[in-house]
Amino acid sequence: MTDTDGQFLALEPGSKFDGFTIEKQIGEGGMARLFLAHDENGRQCVLKVPRRTLDVDPVAMIAFENELRLARYLEDFPYAHMPVSQSGGECRYLVMDYIPGANLWARLCAQGCLSEAKAIALVKKIVHALAELHRRRIVHLDIKLSNIMITPDDEVRIIDFGLSNHLDLPDLIYESFQEPKGTPAYIAPEQFFGVRDEPRSDIFSIGTMLYEMTTSKLPFPNAHSELGVINRIKGDAVSPRRYRTELSEGFAALVMTCLQNVPDRRFAGMDALYAALEQIEPAAVAAATAPPATAVHAPVPAMRGSRMLARLTGQFLSAIRSAEGGKLDEINAWIAGHLARRTPRYRIVAAMDNDSRARAASLNSEILAQAVRQAGLQPSIITVLTVLREHNVAIASTERERKDRNAAYREAREAMKRIIAGFARDDLPIGINIRSGEPVDAISSCVTDLDADLLVVGARRLNALSRFVLGSTAYKVLTTIKCPIMVIQENAGRKARVLPAGQSQTAVPAALVTASPADRAPVGGTG
Repeated sequence: MTDTDGQFLALEPGSKFDGFTIEKQIGEGGMARLFLAHDENGRQCVLKVPRRTLDVDPVAMIAFENELRLARYLEDFPYAHMPVSQSGGECRYLVMDYIPGANLWARLCAQGCLSEAKAIALVKKIVHALAELHRRRIVHLDIKLSNIMITPDDEVRIIDFGLSNHLDLPDLIYESFQEPKGTPAYIAPEQFFGVRDEPRSDIFSIGTMLYEMTTSKLPFPNAHSELGVINRIKGDAVSPRRYRTELSEGFAALVMTCLQNVPDRRFAGMDALYAALEQIEPAAVAAATAPPATAVHAPVPAMRGSRMLARLTGQFLSAIRSAEGGKLDEINAWIAGHLARRTPRYRIVAAMDNDSRARAASLNSEILAQAVRQAGLQPSIITVLTVLREHNVAIASTERERKDRNAAYREAREAMKRIIAGFARDDLPIGINIRSGEPVDAISSCVTDLDADLLVVGARRLNALSRFVLGSTAYKVLTTIKCPIMVIQENAGRKARVLPAGQSQTAVPAALVTASPADRAPVGGTG
């Protein structure tokens, strides 16, 4: 099958694709198109088919890859679109249940905000679904009105798992991007600090939805700038009763509990939130049956800001984390305790070169093989690291630069995936981390951010002149990385050596740099 525009598979109405017949296109995003189709038995479904160009936005690319990976854990999840990952030709795609109806945002825009009783009844269904999702060890992390589908019989379905995190797998989003991802007005405060393994983050988002469903207002409407996010985290939302006085005090208290900055002050879990909703529901239903003192017009929800995806830079994140005072100090204290309570897993960073030459490929395979051997000694997570020189996938000044950087990112990721494929095991999580900048700084920041226990790097054989010119790079690596280092020598006749943090030698770490799209020659100690 050919491309019509160089970006997407040519799937026109009536065309065939991997046993499916295309009916029509029903959506399009940065990474994929959505097609309504039917299989050979006439069953309707939705196909999510990826773009094929190299300049796909990295966030969209990783989010789609994350959806593909999570599909096996959601195939029998009745409160979602029950996705199945399949391969057709050269691409992997998703087959999803067709969910007739509209998302909750569109429903509220058409009908206005809900009464307290109707909001409780609807959110109970969402909370019940999320409780089951959490039991499957998956945190959604992007719950909002537009990600909730309402079927014709008023059942709910949760969609868009691109930013979700399976607590027993490497977090693709966290390992791929330093900055937080999500919708700023909806995500919990701890998500801005890089915490993505806290189920109560979804409770915060439920509180935001309840607030918006009943008032047409967002509790934190200005969280789209550095100052706005900091002020949002430092402050409290006003009670929803300020905008609709007929809302009960019990309902308002429930919403405000969901919106607590520190997770320990929210409900203990979705089951606890469900019980609280059931407790206040009878009074809400009784109040709904009584004639109102005055007619209340329900305005259309103010949704413009809540659909904006967070694109916060590393500098932005540093500013948030360095801010001090009051609630920020409380959140930082909670995060410190949360990290201390995590079940420890041995973290190995394997630094590799995405150069396509045979020498690099051979050394990369040995680097990962050694990392896998070390991981076999105890429960471990391996992170494959590679570095793009002079690239920053978060910022681009021109459209051409953005496309070039996105292409470099995708090429590097595909190269790492090909290497990992030969070592894939269900019991050994292997993630990919692509960073930009100077190799030594990128390695150091990755080791620090992931709190790595072991760094595995390659060292190429160098002549005397190369050692004189490049030796300082190796010295800096071995004296700045604060964890044990295993150096894999390029010549097969010598065994790998594990060096303690701070010890130096003259071998140059291989592997850490890719040239720009305009100049593919390796630089910075890879030759």
